[in-house]
Amino acid sequence: MELYFLRHGQSVPRSEWKGDDESRPLTEAGVSAMAHAAWTLARLGVTPDVLITSPLERAQRTAEIVAPALGLEGRLSTERCLGKDFGMKQLRRLLRQHSHAGSIMLVGHNPAFTTIIHKLTGGHVALSKGGIARVHLAARKSSSAELVWLLQADELVGLASSNSSPPSVAAQDTEAAEPAQD
Repeated sequence: MELYFLRHGQSVPRSEWKGDDESRPLTEAGVSAMAHAAWTLARLGVTPDVLITSPLERAQRTAEIVAPALGLEGRLSTERCLGKDFGMKQLRRLLRQHSHAGSIMLVGHNPAFTTIIHKLTGGHVALSKGGIARVHLAARKSSSAELVWLLQADELVGLASSNSSPPSVAAQDTEAAEPAQD
């Protein structure tokens, strides 16, 4: 079983967002970086069977950008448990729910993702916004796993930039007043 932990892209800083945290969107720079990241992941042959996202706006938008690049338009689902308080119990439940899948990509948040990766692998990792970790579980019920690789957002964008140009993704439903970057 392969698990991909994709942290949502760069979002509007909390200090600059007037709405509730669940609706805080990606910045224009975050949308662009995720388009590059999605293109790079497709080039690397990342092909999860299922894409599951947090219901928070920034994770939803990240998943919407990544899904088409990986051929997962019809295999994108939202799970409330990936929002706040995601932990090992919720991960085990998702693994049971998707027992048919050989690989699953989760789109969500820190500190939950780095905590789970640590519990599974024993490794202390930093996962940037837009970064991704690939973890191999020897068995679904196992509580130990191997960190196969970890790519930060800037590495994904750098890989995209070093090859031919990735496709453009329009910033849907983003506000003109959003800062270009955090």
